[in-house]
Amino acid sequence: MQGQDVDALVNSVRSKSFDSSRLDVAKQALEQSTIQADDLKRLLGTLDFENSKVELAKFAYPHVTDQQNFYRVYDSFQFESSIKEVQDAARR
Repeated sequence: MQGQDVDALVNSVRSKSFDSSRLDVAKQALEQSTIQADDLKRLLGTLDFENSKVELAKFAYPHVTDQQNFYRVYDSFQFESSIKEVQDAARR
C-alpha cells in the first residue's frame, strides 16, 4: 500500500463512528493488500480499544512487508499482555 493509499485508508477508518466499524474497514482493506509496519502503527492509532488493536495487528501481520520492523507496532499497545498476544500470533 502506497503512502497516499494509507492516508486514504486512515481517513476512511477515522470517519467511522464505532471501533467495530473501523476494524472492519481496516481488515477489508488489508485482505488484498500489503502494508509497512510504520503505516500499520498509524492505522492502529485510529482504534480506541486495546482488543481491537490486538485483533488488527494479528490479522495484519502476514500482510506486513517489512516484518523485521514489526516490533514498531508494539508502541501502539498499553498492556504488556497485548504485546505478548500479538508476538505469539506472529510466531505461528
